[in-house]
Amino acid sequence: MDKLQRAESFIRSVLSSYKNPVVMSSFGKDSMCLLHILKTMKVTLPILFHREPFEPKKYAFANRIIEQEGYVCYDYPPALTQIAKVGESIEIVNRYQVGPKKFTWLGTGIKEGESGLCGLRDFYMKPTGSFNFPWDVVFVGHKSSDVDPLFGGVPLTVDIKANEGGPDYAYPLRWFTDEDVWKYTELFQVEYNDRRYDREHGYREFEDIRYNNDYYHACVNCMDRDKPATVYCPRLDCEVTNISGSLRYVEAEKPEYIGKE
Repeated sequence: MDKLQRAESFIRSVLSSYKNPVVMSSFGKDSMCLLHILKTMKVTLPILFHREPFEPKKYAFANRIIEQEGYVCYDYPPALTQIAKVGESIEIVNRYQVGPKKFTWLGTGIKEGESGLCGLRDFYMKPTGSFNFPWDVVFVGHKSSDVDPLFGGVPLTVDIKANEGGPDYAYPLRWFTDEDVWKYTELFQVEYNDRRYDREHGYREFEDIRYNNDYYHACVNCMDRDKPATVYCPRLDCEVTNISGSLRYVEAEKPEYIGKE
């Protein structure tokens, strides 16, 4: 309850200091906790909800909540897509414009596996565009206890991360843990995606990711710089040329919203 009161006090402070706030949400457990806190405070804000156009089952829960609560949600295409690889993990990165010359990094959660999706055609070569980002501060449900698939632990160093030329990022749940989020969820009967989180086993995520919009199975064989010059393409059912040398590879970096100093 001390953490909750601290979060509410922080939210009030941010709202008094900025003119045009927005909430970044994935409608996962942390996002639902943050949205519920705002709701109980009678704070209504627009939501920034980036999504991919594939596998609508992944968004069934989010779509229901959006309609049920009457949320106003915004999305827009990335300005650029790139590729990063850490160890054996490969990620297709969306660079979303948040200022005239400011961009934030959001991974697509690529997992190698059969799904019919092509990492190259469906993710890397997706439509892109520019966007006049109108908001001056973004509430993010990131916690210091969170673990990133590429970077491991990503503790926050600030309550608000200031960004010259872009929006600031505010972290009301900075001091929460996963256990705190689930305790809050149970105490206040917050809805959660029960096809993503397994309550009977400590709310861990199901291995089946069909209802988890943080991840997508996609083939990236022809994009992987560590694979042979010719690789198998399941979509074409034949060997194709590995074109990784012509793609935009970048060093993996922590997302702007994480709030590094």
